[in-house]
Amino acid sequence: MFKYLETLEQEKHVNAFRYLDGANSYNITFETYIRDIKECATRLENLMGPLEGRHIALIGGNSYEYVVIAIALMFSRAVVIPLNFREMEENLKFAVNNSDAEYLIADDLEKFSFLSDTKTYSFDIALKGDVEPKDLKDFTDEEANNLMMIVYTSGTTSLSKGVMLSVGNIFSGEKIALPKGYSNGFEPYPGMPIYTNFPLYHIGGLLALITWSEHACTFYQSVHPENILDDLVGEEIDYACVLPGTLKLWLKTIKRGHMDKLGNVKILCTAGAPVSIDDVKEITSHGIAFGQYYGMTETGGNATFNFDMEHHMASVGRPYDDAEIKIIDGEIGIKYWGNMMGYYKNEEATAEILRDGMIFTGDLGYLDESGYLYMTGRKKNLIILSSGENVSPEELERYMYANENVKECLAFEKNDRIHVSVFCDENAHDDIKAHVDELNKKLPIYKRIYGVEFQDTEFVKTATGKIKRPEVAI
Repeated sequence: MFKYLETLEQEKHVNAFRYLDGANSYNITFETYIRDIKECATRLENLMGPLEGRHIALIGGNSYEYVVIAIALMFSRAVVIPLNFREMEENLKFAVNNSDAEYLIADDLEKFSFLSDTKTYSFDIALKGDVEPKDLKDFTDEEANNLMMIVYTSGTTSLSKGVMLSVGNIFSGEKIALPKGYSNGFEPYPGMPIYTNFPLYHIGGLLALITWSEHACTFYQSVHPENILDDLVGEEIDYACVLPGTLKLWLKTIKRGHMDKLGNVKILCTAGAPVSIDDVKEITSHGIAFGQYYGMTETGGNATFNFDMEHHMASVGRPYDDAEIKIIDGEIGIKYWGNMMGYYKNEEATAEILRDGMIFTGDLGYLDESGYLYMTGRKKNLIILSSGENVSPEELERYMYANENVKECLAFEKNDRIHVSVFCDENAHDDIKAHVDELNKKLPIYKRIYGVEFQDTEFVKTATGKIKRPEVAI
């Protein structure tokens, strides 16, 4: 079992965090971080009693207080339930009740007052009040199968399910941050400046926090996420892993030559959505190494990496050495030590996705001769026409996004034919219709687009920026 706390102790005087807030930016060393975790654990225990095995929900935006509380709960052996603060009231109530949360810790008690049926504490619990630090211990091999976390997925079509992750799913081994030979010679080192804006309630954010701490890197965060293009001016970032939506914003900034607004980043990564070949070429043409990861909450995070974009431009990567990927009837299956224990109190849904230790992802794809994985669509999103033909909406959406005026797009079936709904500027309607006409000349008949609908507002999205789709029967 990886010795997380022991690793932090070895780099006491290195900055664990840098919180960006203009003239008010500040650093926190690993020495301070470890002390705050242990003192927070004492405060939690004073208020709630022994924490081991107790289900405790946590909700709020990214902050140092969030980090301290989450890690204190983990190493106090509580079951942590990180909640998406952007989620609808109905879904949050479901998650709190479904997870059997005994307590809720929130950054805004008034905002989440609708969850008051559960005993609620504020983020003040993290740092306020003089107490003796609790003697926390790293996890042992004997604890590998203990439930540590229930992470509620932000589904694109249905109510979230609680993914049960064990101690072993997170701490069985040291996480691979920058695979050797595929990251332009960069390897993690103590104090290495890294930036991410993945939310900490998301598996990507949680793993980023833990992974980079394991390497004693300095974790950069924006105090005010909306200031991302100002925060990094004057900073020097080696590595950044950002949300797909942020990547689009950064691409525009790169094209305008404002590399300083990205902290002169040297390695840029993303996860959660495919990146177009043209975008990869644009990024790498400016001397930035680009990589992407693929995985899901149910696999405990990333199971593949791709830092060899030059030779495998459209791939989401090759599996880690200790992960196995198979294509079964066109569907991507993953067997990995990070694979979840199952869905909390949902044996039926668990049986659908987890079989013989393998997660059936619902993603369609294939492996090339070099073992690199390529995604082609979502199984549950398949449009099945009366002719028996199957159409992947993601494929058609990629063709639509080739037109720079298309900001957002969804392909769907209507009256047994393919239609698309597009969010764009009103003055781009004619250009997009012409794009569809040209596209239809190249598409097989069953994939041709017969209708274009325009909307003047963005689509409803999940917390990580994925467009929510209507349910599609398969």
